[in-house]
Amino acid sequence: MNFQDIKKQSKVHFIGLGGIGMSALAFILRELNVAVQGSDLAENYLTPKLREAGATYFVGHKAENISDDVSLIVQTSIIKTQNPEIIEAQKRNIPIITRANLLAMIMGEYKGITIAGTHGKTSTTGITSLMLEIGGLDPTVINGGVIHYFHSNSKIGKGQYLVAESDESDASFVDLPSFIGAVTNIEAEHLEFSGYAGSFEKQKACFERYVTQIPENGMCVLCIDSPEVEKIYDKLKSTKKNLVTYSAKKAADLMVKNTKMDATGLTFDVLFKSGREIKDIKMPVYGEHNASNALVAIAIGDFLGLNDAQIIKALATFNGVKRRFTKVGEYEGVAIIDDYGHHPTEISTTLKAARHFAGKHKVICVFQPHKYSRVHDLFNEFCNAFTDADYLIVSDVYSAGQAPIAGAGQDDLVAGITKAGHKNVIKMNSEKDLAQIVKPLISAGDIVFCVGAGTVTYWAAALADQLKNT
Repeated sequence: MNFQDIKKQSKVHFIGLGGIGMSALAFILRELNVAVQGSDLAENYLTPKLREAGATYFVGHKAENISDDVSLIVQTSIIKTQNPEIIEAQKRNIPIITRANLLAMIMGEYKGITIAGTHGKTSTTGITSLMLEIGGLDPTVINGGVIHYFHSNSKIGKGQYLVAESDESDASFVDLPSFIGAVTNIEAEHLEFSGYAGSFEKQKACFERYVTQIPENGMCVLCIDSPEVEKIYDKLKSTKKNLVTYSAKKAADLMVKNTKMDATGLTFDVLFKSGREIKDIKMPVYGEHNASNALVAIAIGDFLGLNDAQIIKALATFNGVKRRFTKVGEYEGVAIIDDYGHHPTEISTTLKAARHFAGKHKVICVFQPHKYSRVHDLFNEFCNAFTDADYLIVSDVYSAGQAPIAGAGQDDLVAGITKAGHKNVIKMNSEKDLAQIVKPLISAGDIVFCVGAGTVTYWAAALADQLKNT
């Protein structure tokens, strides 16, 4: 099956349609006039947009959702074989492919640009997409987050390039046909995936394979501030001449300098190894890590022939990605921020930005742990990730379908973070208690920073009204 076959399908059914990655592909198919339907366990902020695009959205996975005109099933990697829709499709001999299979087929029609790494992929993909858009290259875009500029997580362009966030959770990123690639960082994550079998070494080998596969007439951009990425660069640099390094800390092909952050966002300079400089770049987003992420887009834009003026304009245009340090509400001078961070490094990085933004005021962090396996594998890292929060409110673990693991629950985290030295850790028994817990802690100028990959985004969106009524 190839992409031309996909365009001829009578109807494509997505199991897990509400997911940010699955919905992006569904939007792409709808723009190509392919009939789409799908199911998920609940509705979310993407559901109305999917229906507006002409997709049918079912709540709950049921065999009867597989209508007679369905000719292809697309599933996420987390869908189990006992899913009733999978069973029904198998009974009827309907072909089943993964999201990664479909993405690879679509990418085969373009020159693929993929962003890989443990953290920062979504924002970096968004910045890179804007770089090509403002540069007049009209890219197709498939991202793991809604890019505010496009008001969507996907876009079909008329140009030859497709920019996509890749997925290391199931190692599928190594199978994407990438002309240009990037690795933002590498840390142990998703080791529960059967292909990794709990081995960080196996995961790192996949990243090395990804870098190796980039064709010689393409380019791979590598962040050598990440020790594991730097190891791959040192191993391959003598044989692969299309590797470009970037750093905010050390000598590299591209370096970020003089980073400053204020209420309007970031300002920084970029120094190329050749001595060339682009000075006073401005981005209306927060967090010094975004200056580092921007180096990927700058390297790619430069490789594709964009000039300094286009690069500066693109970065000034990027106004963020939904759920990446996004202000979703305000109550009596207190900003409520929603962020998707669910790995300790992501959380500590964005909390640092929140701390900088708050200044002398308080940062109250609301943390919803995501997956027992992640809490278990990174327990010590989680215990030390919240030093920039004045108060930390810890909810129960969002299981994502996993069974509890001994030592990786809410009480364990509260005890562990307290033992690590945090003086103000609060256990939240129910999301209904959030406003009552937060209200006595806050005053004008403070930030309530809600972080996690589960349902905490809905708590953040509702918090301002709940505080008014508490």
